[in-house]
Amino acid sequence: MAEEDVTITGKELASLIGCRPSYVVELRKKGRVVVGEGGKGFLKAASLELYARTADPVYAGVAQRHADERGSALVGSGEGTNAVDADIDDDEEDGDDDEARPSRPGRPQTPDSARKAKALADKAETDAHMAHIALQKELGLLLPRADVEAFLAEHATTFRGAMERLADTLAPQLAATLDEAGCRRLVWDEVSHALEELSQGFRTLAAKAAEASE
Repeated sequence: MAEEDVTITGKELASLIGCRPSYVVELRKKGRVVVGEGGKGFLKAASLELYARTADPVYAGVAQRHADERGSALVGSGEGTNAVDADIDDDEEDGDDDEARPSRPGRPQTPDSARKAKALADKAETDAHMAHIALQKELGLLLPRADVEAFLAEHATTFRGAMERLADTLAPQLAATLDEAGCRRLVWDEVSHALEELSQGFRTLAAKAAEASE
C-alpha cells in the first residue's frame, strides 16, 4: 500500500486532518503519522489511516510500534527527523494560515512575560515622569511641596490677621469721618495695605524659585 501511496507536505496533511501544521510535528513524534521515504513529507493514506486508528488511547501501543519500526531506519543520522521538522517549518512560513504562527515555540505570551512587559512599561512611564519633573525644577516652575505649604500657611495667617484687625483699626477713624469719600479712602488704604503684604510674600517666593533654578 505504501508503494501506491502519495507523499504530501506537513501543511497538506494538517489541512486534511483539520489541525495546525505545527501539530503534525507532535503527531510524528507520537508515531501517529507515517513519514515518507527518506524522511521527506508524509504518506497520505497511511498517515490518515494511522491517525484515525490511534485516536483512541486504547491504541497507543499501535502508534508506538509504528514509530519504532520507522525510527529504526533513521537512527544515527538524524536526517529524517530534521527533514520532517524542516518540512513543517517551511510549510508554516510559506503558508497563509495566520493561526499557525502563534503556535510556533516562543511566540505565545506567558503570564510571566506579560508581567515583565508591564513592569518595563511602568518603569518607562515613571522615568519619563521624573524627567519631566526635573525639567520643571530646572526652569523654576516647581518648588518643594513643604516650602510652598509653609509659605501659604504663614501668609494666609498674616492676611487673616490683617482682615480681623480692620474693625478695630477703622472703627474710630470712620466714626470721626463725616463724608462717604473719606470713609471709602480709609477702608481702601487698610485693605490695599493687607493685599500689598500678601503680594510681597508671593514675590519673595518667586525670587526663591528663580534662585533655585540658577
